[in-house]
Amino acid sequence: MNTEPRGQRAVRRGALAAVAAAALVLLFGFAAPAQADDNPSTIANGLASSRLYVTQDARGQVTIDQNAVLASLNGSPDADIRAVVVRNGVGQQAMGRMLVGVKDRVDKGDTYVAITADGTRMTGISKMFDSGEINRLIARSDPGSGNAQARLTAFAGHAEQQADAKARSGTISGFVTLSVVVLIMAGAFGAFLVAGKRRREREARQMAELKKGVEEDVILLGEDIAALDLDVMDHGLDPDTRRDYERAMNSYDDAKTATDRAARPTDMEDVTTALENGRYYMTATRARLAGEEVPQRRAPCFFNPQHGPSVKDVTWAPPGGVARSVPACDADAQRVLKGQDPDVRLVPYGDGRRPYYDAGPAYAPYAGGYYASYGGLDLLSGMMIGTMLGSMMSGGFGGGYADAGAMSGFGGDGGDVGGGWDFGGGDFGGGF
Repeated sequence: MNTEPRGQRAVRRGALAAVAAAALVLLFGFAAPAQADDNPSTIANGLASSRLYVTQDARGQVTIDQNAVLASLNGSPDADIRAVVVRNGVGQQAMGRMLVGVKDRVDKGDTYVAITADGTRMTGISKMFDSGEINRLIARSDPGSGNAQARLTAFAGHAEQQADAKARSGTISGFVTLSVVVLIMAGAFGAFLVAGKRRREREARQMAELKKGVEEDVILLGEDIAALDLDVMDHGLDPDTRRDYERAMNSYDDAKTATDRAARPTDMEDVTTALENGRYYMTATRARLAGEEVPQRRAPCFFNPQHGPSVKDVTWAPPGGVARSVPACDADAQRVLKGQDPDVRLVPYGDGRRPYYDAGPAYAPYAGGYYASYGGLDLLSGMMIGTMLGSMMSGGFGGGYADAGAMSGFGGDGGDVGGGWDFGGGDFGGGF
């Protein structure tokens, strides 16, 4: 029978339990293995300052000269490789996932490879090489050697050669592209210069033709004035007649001056405005000399403004065109009413002559000046339907002449297209 006091027994049992617990802690605490270093964070820390990292589990399984491998990796700066040696038995999928986690943490380097300690398995990821290129590089790294050091050294050499080749190809492509762009720009600029030269030559030719035609109108008015041969100093000359004749001569002088100064088709509007004034005042002068009533001032004859003011409107249609009402002098009105062709004003055009309303845009200001006081565009657009000038007016002709010519630029935004870390595993012939 145990005569030990109850309190002493309790103390003894507590002490034994404490000793047993301490023994268990010591036993399992010292027996627990150290934390494995094959996780991405640990490997990334090792690769932050070195291009090669051998995991703890692989160190007892591999025999490599790390300095020699590092020399190969450091000697391949264009490929920019980071290498990890893992324990034997690690699968391709696991190595690939590990490399993704490592490169995200290291955040430098273009190519990452992992190889088992015995060199039998190797995989890689890269933003420089696609999966096919990585597979070929791994396949060329002597997979049958069973030597991790030899495979890493061979991979580094082949990868550097491939990177250099891609760089040279990119440089050549860049030069080729630049050369093509330069040639295109030179061609476009040359075409622009040629087009500009041709346009200037065309405009100069049109201006010469226009000026020749306008000078014919001016000379004809001058001859008409000279043929009348009135002596404005004659005191017996009717004052109103003298005034209209002087106005006709002044208009002729204005037309000559404007013609001499004209450098562009738009300048011809002032010439024909002066000619229209001169023609009317000559008509008024003749009527006064004949003792007749001065006719109402009307728009010039549409068919030939040299004929002076119109006397009536007639319905006329150009060949193949629609009929419209146009002002006409008495002679042309009679011809149209009889079904005959009117006496149309033909102007210089190329090697021949054609109606002024079909002689091109240079004659737009010419026509505009004659009809400026009679509705201008509104009147002309109705009369010119179906003619070359009519086509201009429907497109926005406003009595002026605008130079045409603009160079299109080619233009457009470009963006870099990056690779996206392709996987390769040459030993098993597929991408990750």
